[in-house]
Amino acid sequence: MAKTSQVKKQPFESDRIVRLSYIEIHPEYHDQYMAMALEVGATSMRTEPGVICMYPMGLKRDKNALYILEIYASQDAYKKHIASEHFQKYKQGTLHMVKHLDLIDTDPLNPLMSISSEIADK
Repeated sequence: MAKTSQVKKQPFESDRIVRLSYIEIHPEYHDQYMAMALEVGATSMRTEPGVICMYPMGLKRDKNALYILEIYASQDAYKKHIASEHFQKYKQGTLHMVKHLDLIDTDPLNPLMSISSEIADK
């Protein structure tokens, strides 16, 4: 059984962010992009209390497209995330790999539902 590690997560605030990021990757960068995306997501979950969820999902119909469910406790938590060293390394390192990016902000229909923020270590 994989062990889990995480920082104590912040509670949701009224300005929480729940987003679906849709990303299309140039095929020649698929493996490299996926490795970097998984690394930044795992690091964010382990080290950032305001990052509640980073849940990447590959599309079965298109291996070069994915969604990431991102949940942040607050606007401040999101700002800290995008300013973090690990996110900036990912962002700057993958700009040329991304064919299309769409950040889709949402309004949760049941904001009190629980989402686990544990991540399994390899």
